Amino acid sequence: MKSPIDLKILTVDDDEEIRSTLSVLLECEGFQTVHAKNGRVALDYLLATSDSELPDLILLDYMMPVMSGDDFCKSIALDKRLCAIPVVMMTAGGNLVKLMDSVDKKADGYLSKPMDIYSLLSMIEYFLKPHTNYQVNSAESRIAH
Repeated sequence: MKSPIDLKILTVDDDEEIRSTLSVLLECEGFQTVHAKNGRVALDYLLATSDSELPDLILLDYMMPVMSGDDFCKSIALDKRLCAIPVVMMTAGGNLVKLMDSVDKKADGYLSKPMDIYSLLSMIEYFLKPHTNYQVNSAESRIAH
């Protein structure tokens, strides 16, 4: 079983502040992080990355320039190595239901921005629990102190 420090999360968002905030939060939780400013940069990174260095989870913004989250999902669905990585799609404006109905290759999970820390960490725990001993409870107690 891996510890969080052995797990890598890729954050893809065109908003630098969101990327930076997520990276700091995730690193405080012990995760390795990488980030990309749009789907094209993220896809190029993934295609150039060896299997052993691929992220364990992708946090993906839906609306981005160059390559949207929707187009990114379609692209990784066609790749045998990449299609197994869980994708959590994030969207602003509370259009979660509309987004879930409109994305051709559905993401594995969805979060509305702005998101609360507990929802984010719970989503991460859900997808990474089979591979790690990470639990939101421990993160929640550290945040509260």
